[in-house]
Amino acid sequence: MIPYNHQVTIASDAYGILASYGMVYLAMEERTGKTLTAIVLAEMTTRTNVLVLTKKKALDGWYETLDSYSGDKGRYGEDGLLHWELCGNTTFTVTNYHQAVKLRKGYDLIILDESHSYLSAYPKRGTIWKSVSRLTKEQPLIYLSATPYAQGYQLLYNQLGLSSWSPFKQYKNFYRFFDIFGIPEKVRTSYGLQETYKKCKPVVWDKCKHLFITYTRKELGFEHEPEDILHYFELSESTKTVYNDCLSTELFSTGELVFPLDSSMKLRTTLHQLEGGVAKDDMEGYHVLPNKEKIDAILRDFGDTEDTVIMYHYKAELIKLRATFSRTRLLQATSYAEGVDLSSYSNLVIYSQDFSTARHSQRRARQANKERRDPINVHFYLVEGGISDQVYKTVSINKTNFVDSVFNKERL
Repeated sequence: MIPYNHQVTIASDAYGILASYGMVYLAMEERTGKTLTAIVLAEMTTRTNVLVLTKKKALDGWYETLDSYSGDKGRYGEDGLLHWELCGNTTFTVTNYHQAVKLRKGYDLIILDESHSYLSAYPKRGTIWKSVSRLTKEQPLIYLSATPYAQGYQLLYNQLGLSSWSPFKQYKNFYRFFDIFGIPEKVRTSYGLQETYKKCKPVVWDKCKHLFITYTRKELGFEHEPEDILHYFELSESTKTVYNDCLSTELFSTGELVFPLDSSMKLRTTLHQLEGGVAKDDMEGYHVLPNKEKIDAILRDFGDTEDTVIMYHYKAELIKLRATFSRTRLLQATSYAEGVDLSSYSNLVIYSQDFSTARHSQRRARQANKERRDPINVHFYLVEGGISDQVYKTVSINKTNFVDSVFNKERL
């Protein structure tokens, strides 16, 4: 594997930032080659013991890239982890974030892949952050993510706080940081008014933008950008009746399955599941429902072919899809929103879209590749005026998480 010219150039630019500030954030768009760019950058540093932390689902991508780049397979060490010996005496060790708690100190360069996923929780730091922080103290860090702060600049405080040279290190915790940079906003909950901590002033970016390298696919010469194709399908009259009854009674009832919809989120989620022919009762778990309007629409448009991928969100949807599709690849939409290459597939169908703006952006770029010559169309199946339509417009067009939006209880 030979790096593209743009990867070598970006690695060189990143080296200057890393050498000056002890960290650099590669925040180029999805599928622009951040993995290989980070490997080339690590080699430039002449560091000898490099640790890569990533998501479980992204491990295979790292393994394949290191195999191809080094010309050799990774070998298991005494620690049970895969290691690659590259020219220049650099050893790469790759594992997932959940294994960080088991690792010993001693790595002299750490790559934090998809760092927004596991290291950006706020206001309190999560257990994975604490495990990783043992390893990162006073070590140079390379961050990778196409969406480092999709939900706001508040996501940067704890990510960058893993570095001993964070631009916000003078603020001993998130609350002190928010006192200076936050935009206070309260919401009413069952416990009374609560601070949300979801908005920060743009000056946060001014304080840390020197650490970031950002490029779009277009700037790097990609021929095709993902385009959303919307397919509207009709629910049956019986499904519409259940849908509308959920809205009016706040109770899910079909056949022998009955359970309360006792919160706005439970109502939203249940309507979303109903469109795809499943439901989840908190007492009894998931149920596969008889309606299959969405599956029939997809089968009519694409058939059951090996060049199609369908991404589902809810667990029971996989059971339902498997009953119809045997050749089509079925992937969980959250787990495979990042770190998977789908550029060899002609069609990507989103069966059910989750409520996150960041994952929407990551997911729709899975087919992008600098060598791809075919258009990239991402197909969404929606019910006009239904919950899926609202989710798409909120997440994809308005770039707002659906959980933060006002739910329009529109009858079908």
